[in-house]
Amino acid sequence: MERSQMAVVVGVVGAVVIAGVGAAFVFGLVPGGGGDDTAPPTTGDGNGSDVALNFTLVGGSECGQTCRVVNSTIRNTGNTSLNVTADHALFTRYENGSAKKEAWSGEVAPGTIAANETVVSTFEINVGIGDGLALRENDGLLFTTLQTEQGNKTVETVVPVD
Repeated sequence: MERSQMAVVVGVVGAVVIAGVGAAFVFGLVPGGGGDDTAPPTTGDGNGSDVALNFTLVGGSECGQTCRVVNSTIRNTGNTSLNVTADHALFTRYENGSAKKEAWSGEVAPGTIAANETVVSTFEINVGIGDGLALRENDGLLFTTLQTEQGNKTVETVVPVD
């Protein structure tokens, strides 16, 4: 076999091996690969107290193929001011709609929200290409835990992905 033919064969074999290892990593067939399921937080009030907050997604915009800027509102329906921190975790979903794998997490600190006040909270979600494809196929589940001195409240929201 001539040198040029040998180089082509070695190049093709190398490309096949690299593609196979990359696919195994993405699909979780090698340690550190993408397939690990993570349990989402439980929804409701985590401390048994009456946390008077409502969380709603109100829209967003695209900031790249796998990036979204998300706008939400947090309303304090109680009688006292609350210092609020919002922990967000976005999960890909199985076809049946249940949470599959955490694709992104982040924290926003809207600060003190007065009684009967509504604030707009904005955060940016960036995910990898594999998670972006999974989100595009079955949308996502966003778990938001609103943390206050009086307790925590976790809200589950379906996030449609265009």
